[in-house]
Amino acid sequence: MSTTELKYNLFKVIDSINDNKALKDIYSFITKKADVDFWDELSDEQRAAIEESIAELDNGKGIPHEQVMKEIKAKYKI
Repeated sequence: MSTTELKYNLFKVIDSINDNKALKDIYSFITKKADVDFWDELSDEQRAAIEESIAELDNGKGIPHEQVMKEIKAKYKI
Protein backbone atom coordinates (compact mmCIF):
# COMPACT_ATOMS: atom_id res chain seq x y z
CA MET A 1 0.00 0.00 0.00
CA SER A 2 1.43 3.34 -1.01
CA THR A 3 1.72 6.32 1.31
CA THR A 4 -1.10 8.06 -0.54
CA GLU A 5 -3.37 5.02 -0.24
CA LEU A 6 -2.55 4.65 3.42
CA LYS A 7 -3.33 8.31 4.14
CA TYR A 8 -6.60 8.04 2.24
CA ASN A 9 -7.62 4.87 4.10
CA LEU A 10 -6.74 6.46 7.44
CA PHE A 11 -8.81 9.48 6.53
CA LYS A 12 -11.80 7.26 5.65
CA VAL A 13 -11.56 5.36 8.92
CA ILE A 14 -11.16 8.50 11.01
CA ASP A 15 -13.96 10.24 9.11
CA SER A 16 -16.34 7.39 9.98
CA ILE A 17 -15.73 7.70 13.75
CA ASN A 18 -18.40 9.63 15.64
CA ASP A 19 -17.11 9.01 19.17
CA ASN A 20 -15.54 12.26 20.39
CA LYS A 21 -13.34 10.53 23.00
CA ALA A 22 -12.01 8.08 20.43
CA LEU A 23 -11.22 10.96 18.09
CA LYS A 24 -9.42 12.83 20.87
CA ASP A 25 -7.43 9.70 21.70
CA ILE A 26 -6.45 9.23 18.05
CA TYR A 27 -5.49 12.89 17.75
CA SER A 28 -3.42 12.70 20.93
CA PHE A 29 -1.67 9.55 19.69
CA ILE A 30 -0.88 11.02 16.28
CA THR A 31 0.40 14.35 17.59
CA LYS A 32 2.34 12.98 20.57
CA LYS A 33 6.06 13.62 20.39
CA ALA A 34 8.24 10.55 20.01
CA ASP A 35 10.57 11.65 22.80
CA VAL A 36 7.82 11.60 25.45
CA ASP A 37 8.57 8.90 28.01
CA PHE A 38 5.48 6.85 28.87
CA TRP A 39 6.69 6.66 32.49
CA ASP A 40 6.08 10.40 32.87
CA GLU A 41 2.46 9.93 31.84
CA LEU A 42 1.67 7.24 34.42
CA SER A 43 -0.10 8.04 37.68
CA ASP A 44 1.75 7.67 40.98
CA GLU A 45 -0.35 4.57 41.69
CA GLN A 46 0.61 2.98 38.36
CA ARG A 47 4.30 3.68 38.92
CA ALA A 48 4.14 2.24 42.44
CA ALA A 49 2.42 -0.92 41.18
CA ILE A 50 5.05 -1.42 38.48
CA GLU A 51 7.90 -0.85 40.91
CA GLU A 52 6.33 -3.28 43.40
CA SER A 53 5.97 -5.91 40.68
CA ILE A 54 9.59 -5.51 39.61
CA ALA A 55 10.74 -5.84 43.23
CA GLU A 56 8.70 -9.04 43.63
CA LEU A 57 10.26 -10.50 40.50
CA ASP A 58 13.72 -9.50 41.71
CA ASN A 59 12.98 -11.37 44.97
CA GLY A 60 12.09 -14.58 43.13
CA LYS A 61 8.32 -14.18 43.34
CA GLY A 62 6.43 -14.78 40.17
CA ILE A 63 6.01 -17.57 37.67
CA PRO A 64 8.36 -17.93 34.69
CA HIS A 65 6.75 -17.42 31.28
CA GLU A 66 7.66 -20.93 30.19
CA GLN A 67 5.84 -22.44 33.16
CA VAL A 68 2.73 -20.33 32.57
CA MET A 69 2.66 -21.34 28.91
CA LYS A 70 3.10 -25.01 29.82
CA GLU A 71 0.17 -24.82 32.26
CA ILE A 72 -2.06 -23.03 29.75
CA LYS A 73 -1.25 -25.53 27.02
CA ALA A 74 -2.04 -28.40 29.38
CA LYS A 75 -5.27 -26.82 30.61
CA TYR A 76 -6.59 -25.94 27.16
CA LYS A 77 -4.93 -28.85 25.35
CA ILE A 78 -3.16 -26.61 22.87
